[in-house]
Amino acid sequence: MEVNEDWPAVRLELDSSPEVLTLVRGALGAVAEVLALDPELLDDLKTAVSEACNNVVMHAYEGAAGPLAVCLYIRADAIDVVVRDEGRGIPPSAPADDRLQGVGLPIIRALTQRAEFTQRPEGGTEVWMSFAGRRDGRPLFALSEASAPEDGWVNRLSGDAVVSLSPVSFLGAILGRLTRALAARARFSLDRFSDVYLITDAIAAHAANAAAGPRIAFGLSTNSRRLELTVAPFRTGSGSQLREEGPVRDVGSALVLLSDEVEVEPTNGEEKLHVVMTDMRREQLRESL
Repeated sequence: MEVNEDWPAVRLELDSSPEVLTLVRGALGAVAEVLALDPELLDDLKTAVSEACNNVVMHAYEGAAGPLAVCLYIRADAIDVVVRDEGRGIPPSAPADDRLQGVGLPIIRALTQRAEFTQRPEGGTEVWMSFAGRRDGRPLFALSEASAPEDGWVNRLSGDAVVSLSPVSFLGAILGRLTRALAARARFSLDRFSDVYLITDAIAAHAANAAAGPRIAFGLSTNSRRLELTVAPFRTGSGSQLREEGPVRDVGSALVLLSDEVEVEPTNGEEKLHVVMTDMRREQLRESL
């Protein structure tokens, strides 16, 4: 099924590790929050998309990790999700039914309005799923603003999760959920974990006023007790406002006071915001004993 004429509201670029399902389900839950999604539709989305992603984790790279992309399209009467990998694809000598047994396709077909499982010409596999947006004539979600064309930023960022969003109003919910999930993976303490809420809320508030356009992207990276976040693009000069008096003062205060590093970098007539959070308290306490 061709969906190239539309631009995704959410695009996730991930590595196909087993932990990826937590991030994908978190992003879907965030979308549901923004769109006031019907609970039954959300359950179907989470289950079917998780099955498609799990198939990538289990089969695409023969036990190794590799690229996994999840794109979500919001249409007037449906939600479409495409899951892509760059793995071994469907063996041409194997009957389709044999290849698909035990990898969740029956579940996907049962939960979707329509689903297709195809080998990509450039290599890898694509699962396209369409979920009905109406039941008994009743809409199952609130329409958002139209998604803007992709701007290339998703290819200029890196990390455990790279996400492109449009409209920008999606940022708060999705950034918050994914950052908290990765902070938990990085073993942040409860005290530091609460700061993650404040920082992601501050960044979302900044983006609402300072995003350079109708699409925004972010990259998240984690290590043991360390989390790095890069968000772009912002309007030139908007970063300096974070340290000035005015309506964004509280936003800037949260970022400066709670982050270990905050950097605004000009790039091609725009700006990107880089934030680092660490949680070294336990190590410091251990060293002091």
